[in-house]
Amino acid sequence: MASTASGYPKGDPRDVTKETPYCLPRAWTPDSDAYASGAMLISGFAMLTRNQIFAWPALVLSLSSFINQKPLRLKEGGNGLMAVASALGCLLMVNLPRFIIAEPRPIPA
Repeated sequence: MASTASGYPKGDPRDVTKETPYCLPRAWTPDSDAYASGAMLISGFAMLTRNQIFAWPALVLSLSSFINQKPLRLKEGGNGLMAVASALGCLLMVNLPRFIIAEPRPIPA
């Protein structure tokens, strides 16, 4: 087995001369997923105010985040399904009083 000056065998993958710098593909940005964070923030705001107008943009943002997720974000633990579930839960909670609360009936005199 032939060895180099550094003491490693010639076929050893730990050879210092074969090192290359680690770089990510340009399409994989290591930033956080702003769409999912924004969708969850808007979902929470819509649930607090019970305003249905904010629930629909939250659903659109969460679906956009889920469709555009990249493998690097999956390794960090970010899952786009959580934002989608939050937006769907927001739509359900905002519209739930329409189905539960009945219209007041007039009191007969």
